Amino acid sequence: MERFVRLLVTAVVGFVPAAGLLTGSLTGHTVPFLIGAVAVATALLIAGWPSLAHLPEPHSARLALAFTGAVAIILAAIKPGDGSAVLVAIALGFPAVFIRELSRPAPRPDLVRSVAGTTCGVMAVAAMGLWVSAGDMQHFVDLAILAGTGVAVSCLALGLNRLLPAHGWRVEVAAISGFALAACAGAGAAFLVSTPWWAGAAVAGACGVAPGAVWMVSESRGAASGRFRLRDAALVTLPLAVASVPVWAAALMR
Repeated sequence: MERFVRLLVTAVVGFVPAAGLLTGSLTGHTVPFLIGAVAVATALLIAGWPSLAHLPEPHSARLALAFTGAVAIILAAIKPGDGSAVLVAIALGFPAVFIRELSRPAPRPDLVRSVAGTTCGVMAVAAMGLWVSAGDMQHFVDLAILAGTGVAVSCLALGLNRLLPAHGWRVEVAAISGFALAACAGAGAAFLVSTPWWAGAAVAGACGVAPGAVWMVSESRGAASGRFRLRDAALVTLPLAVASVPVWAAALMR
């Protein structure tokens, strides 16, 4: 029963951002739906990141990440279509990390891991702002819908591995099947955004690689599946942040 519940939670979390992108595009109110969807995904990433990165001071790390995420989303919403909001968020987030580390009482255990892990989290959280910036870029919105679909379907396939027996190969199998299913879903979603099916399959398939790569690095081999944890929320939402960067670059080149 716990495995089934964990699968459902993983699938729902993975589809939240994609649903926001798709609903916003179909209703003509892309920016508000994007802000809501990205805010939910960013909050989940912030909540689960300290557990995923094994940070020694999770509460203060979440404050630094929340500050970075708020700056990225607000600036991107004020000026849609401008990716500089992400750069500003990173520029402000890095000092926040060091201020946070200086505020830790001595002897500051695991200092290098804490700084490196929180810094990587800052970049991931800031990258979420690129989805909000999609509101003023027509081509990017199409690509974002395909990318969100690919990430969500791939996360669903990875969630299915919770139902498999505890074997060391189950994550690899789920990653490969996630890529294949993401490509198929992208081909179907391409008809919603007036894009050739092969282009939809390529974009969704490429973005469907991100969840598998993240999970293969982070998931324990041969471990039995338990209840849904905070680190699982980061495992689901981190690929969405990773996928935003190449999709944004592809939109600028179109």
